[in-house]
Amino acid sequence: MGRGITPLWRHRQREQFARAVDALPDDTDPEFADELAVVTLLREAATTSGPDEAARARMRERVLGASPPPPADLDRKRHRGGARGRLAVALAAALCLVFSLAGMSLLLSRDALPGDALYGVKRSAESASLGLTFGEESKGYKRLEFASARVSEMEVLADRYRDSGGGPLGGYLTALADFDADTAAGSRVLAAHGAASDRRVLDALRDWATSQTTRLGDLRGRLPADAAGRAGGSLDLLDRVARRAADLAARAGCATATAGGFDQVGPLPATGDCAAPPVEPGASATVVPTTPPPTTTAGGGPPTTAQATTSATAPPTGGGTTPRTSDPALPPPTPAPSVTVTPPLPLPTLTLPSLPLPLPGLGG
Repeated sequence: MGRGITPLWRHRQREQFARAVDALPDDTDPEFADELAVVTLLREAATTSGPDEAARARMRERVLGASPPPPADLDRKRHRGGARGRLAVALAAALCLVFSLAGMSLLLSRDALPGDALYGVKRSAESASLGLTFGEESKGYKRLEFASARVSEMEVLADRYRDSGGGPLGGYLTALADFDADTAAGSRVLAAHGAASDRRVLDALRDWATSQTTRLGDLRGRLPADAAGRAGGSLDLLDRVARRAADLAARAGCATATAGGFDQVGPLPATGDCAAPPVEPGASATVVPTTPPPTTTAGGGPPTTAQATTSATAPPTGGGTTPRTSDPALPPPTPAPSVTVTPPLPLPTLTLPSLPLPLPGLGG
């Protein structure tokens, strides 16, 4: 016998005891006389010491009796509260599902190319980032960033379909159209800002147009025939942007830099002579004259007013040349400011009274 296994004789003994209990009180098995006597006592105690029939009836009525129904308004409130709770849970689950799908779509659309199903999601995300960009200059640079991304997408398309004729034509045409739109919008903003305040923006715009011209020119040979012809228009647009930035930068120091009109790539540069901008009254340079060293007269005293004025207004001698004004192209010389040096006030003369001094050897 294994551990934990009941022997067969134990099963037989239990079955015999169960049959003997069922046969009470008609038949008594002498083998289980003691055990059957205990069973008989327990049955008598149950009938004599237990509750009577009336108590049993009361207990049965109390346990099985139906409770009063709840009020109708309370049941209605519970039904409404349960419906609202289920509706709130359903709305929360729907919002979580929408946000999850939107996040996954944005994540998967980062590498989407023109013609892919998620390319529209990528462009929508770029529009949202442009709306969250503050400042006209920052928005202009953001537009140029989007245009550069279109060139990168076309490079990926050309590499992917290198052995199959260049790939779908619609993807290239979509990328070129978006490239032209972003390039023109960014050029208008940055050219206007650079012509008005900062020439460095014009230099950055010209350098960007030059670099994108090189990239698009190298890519043009790998595009399909129709897309290559359409890329020629984009190259012309880049050339116009570079020339416009250079023309506006050349007139950065002129009084009139723009002609007051706009076209596709930005403000039109002025065509007149480049005149220096007018100097504001408060912006002129202030000449601070230097005070000549004090001079003394022949007697060693301070100079007189006439001498100080003459020494201050006298022209410099030696080493200096006066520009000629006969040439009309040169501006007239600016006269040197006259400086009047006020002599120091004379010190008061202290007169001491004549006092008789005692001579040595004489009595005071």
